[in-house]
Amino acid sequence: MTLENYPLLKKGTYLNTAYMGLMSLSLSNYRRDYEQGYLNQGDSYKFNADNLLSDTHVNLSNFFGSKEKNTFVIPNFSTGIRKITNYLPFNLNVLLIKDDYPSLVNAFDEKKFNIDSIDIQENLELEIERRINYKKIDVLAISIVQYASGLLIDINFLKKLKSQYPDLIIIGDGTQFLGAHNFDFNSSPFDVVAASGYKWLLAGFGNGVLIISDYYLSRIKKKAFDLHDDIFTGHFNILSVASLNFSIKNFQKSDFNKLIKHKEKLSEKAKKIFSDNCSIGEWVKNRKKHSSIFILEGNRKLYKTLIKNKIYCVQRGKGVRVSFHFYNTDKDLDKLIRVIKQ
Repeated sequence: MTLENYPLLKKGTYLNTAYMGLMSLSLSNYRRDYEQGYLNQGDSYKFNADNLLSDTHVNLSNFFGSKEKNTFVIPNFSTGIRKITNYLPFNLNVLLIKDDYPSLVNAFDEKKFNIDSIDIQENLELEIERRINYKKIDVLAISIVQYASGLLIDINFLKKLKSQYPDLIIIGDGTQFLGAHNFDFNSSPFDVVAASGYKWLLAGFGNGVLIISDYYLSRIKKKAFDLHDDIFTGHFNILSVASLNFSIKNFQKSDFNKLIKHKEKLSEKAKKIFSDNCSIGEWVKNRKKHSSIFILEGNRKLYKTLIKNKIYCVQRGKGVRVSFHFYNTDKDLDKLIRVIKQ
């Protein structure tokens, strides 16, 4: 994927993928041409919709290392998480993270689950383990990457936890994770991962991914086709599904591993520079692994300064959130540091 494929990069420094991923020129052209079929052919636009959906499920399962029958296109994360919570018995004990993504928390708060929660903290994994050790927890629901801090949960820790508590259902919000990291669902500790496609997957709006494990199906006493029939009751957004399929194929054609290695290298460089300049919280510096999302310590004046210098970002809490994807470069980081120092 060439940088020329993202026209907005010519207009400024885009460090806001955690808010919204960029639209590529190739996807924009594809969507325009695809809609021409609707304009010029009418009903035949819908004739192959089921084949498109099946093809997309195959590509998603190959890309994320999941079973095809357990992998679904969804309209967005919020819809997907409510689908899977609807099937769970409401008397389960659920462990959440305070101030986690609101739609994740709300999906459980809206039902009659028994909710327990812990604060976000440097040693989050230790606190999760401690809580589960002394209190019966049936479900751990957590964003794999925290949207408001960039904290990346230690997946090896979750694997160990799942091995120790095999009955534990682990649900992951992957919206800030899928498309930004390599991921193989079948070797992961997760029983459910759901994500919207408009951020790191760069697939535009109206689509997302839902992946479930056989263990989850056994706990809800359902078959995969039961969920398929539920999710696809009525029509689906053909263009949105086609967009997600296009984006996944683009990742595969463009050597996704190479793209992510570049992003990770840039993110590690950013973390070191931010740490040396006291721009980020102490807990971020101390964690071995972090995502490519950072909260820079600063007030609204910093935010206005960055925006004035055409650095795309967003305010989060008491700081300013910046995020790096594979289309970002060392020049983007250098400009950010230069403007901060000024």
